[in-house]
Amino acid sequence: MVRIQRELRGMTTTGLATHVGCTPRHIELIEQGKRTPSLPMLREIAKVLGVRSAVLLGESPRESHKTGRPQVGDIERALFTYKTLAPDIEPPDADQLDERISAARDAWFSSASRYTILMRDLPQLISDAESLVLETNSRPDDRRTACRVAANAYILARGMLKHLGRIDLAHLAADRAMRYAEETENPLMIAVAHWNLGQSMLSDDMHEVAYDVAQRGMELFEPSLGDGDERHLSVFGALNLVSAIALTRSGDAEQAREMLRGRARSLAQSVNERSNHFGLAFGLTNVAIHMASVEVEARRPEAALHVADDIDLSRTPSVERRATHLTQIARACEDVGDDAASLVYLLRVERECPEELDHKRLLREMIRTLARRARPSWAPEVRYLAERHRIAV
Repeated sequence: MVRIQRELRGMTTTGLATHVGCTPRHIELIEQGKRTPSLPMLREIAKVLGVRSAVLLGESPRESHKTGRPQVGDIERALFTYKTLAPDIEPPDADQLDERISAARDAWFSSASRYTILMRDLPQLISDAESLVLETNSRPDDRRTACRVAANAYILARGMLKHLGRIDLAHLAADRAMRYAEETENPLMIAVAHWNLGQSMLSDDMHEVAYDVAQRGMELFEPSLGDGDERHLSVFGALNLVSAIALTRSGDAEQAREMLRGRARSLAQSVNERSNHFGLAFGLTNVAIHMASVEVEARRPEAALHVADDIDLSRTPSVERRATHLTQIARACEDVGDDAASLVYLLRVERECPEELDHKRLLREMIRTLARRARPSWAPEVRYLAERHRIAV
């Protein structure tokens, strides 16, 4: 897709490389499938070519049944057909549904089988949440409760859909979460929805919008901090993290670093990160993970590896945070030419959550690329890893 989009614009590999800031040979290797670009480089290539990153990934709007590209038809149907729910079906109890959503959220952030669990449970959670809202249209207090439950269901859905590569559906879920959160009239719930929407924008290269959403969320929420508790600090801190990544992708990594070292770190010192409020996993470890992310996004892999040396992942309760960080560090190792270390980190990702390697297209591409240039001394380990997850190499 890089080659096709480049040729459509009459651009040479040298011209593309010059604008991206790499060598023509690097672009050639990417086009030949012998090198997988890092996410920051992929975004830069997309920016130069005037397309979204998803276009270069060759993603179709719908998933196939192939391993590594899961079928999400049931979730899709739940998102689009909730209004056809039969009127005689008794709506769920709000408290019970709230508990089910909390259990699903706990599984998403702590279980090695999190994709399997959520793909099974999420369609019914979405349908039940919509049924609850429809039933409580005429009772203001009950409706606010129902809207809070529905917002939580959609926040959970957005996170999973992003990881499955269904950015279109993730945007839909983020928008619904925001609308329902606003109906609750609860500043904390509205702030979480702003964080969620900002994350959705980041996943689609809309970093300026993500920054604006996060800043607006902080502006609206800050008056509530004084009377709030640890949950409020976690949400406000998480909005700072969204802002920092958005700033980095907009070219202002230094301001992002200052934000993380200053306000975000100060907030994190007052939070018990093991509490994992709203699944945000905000705390000192997550701030450090974002410091490494800033260096990865700024295409400074050596600096990212240096930051990662001081991160103790056992301190964060979130499998998602651990797996995402390990993936970024595997990429940083690859970028500095240490393929063996990259393999070590990929094996750590597998140990944390094997399903990551079944469902993340970029991870699967990393393994394919690594297998092509593996040294004889450790090539069998890459092949065994690929075989375990049915990755053709």
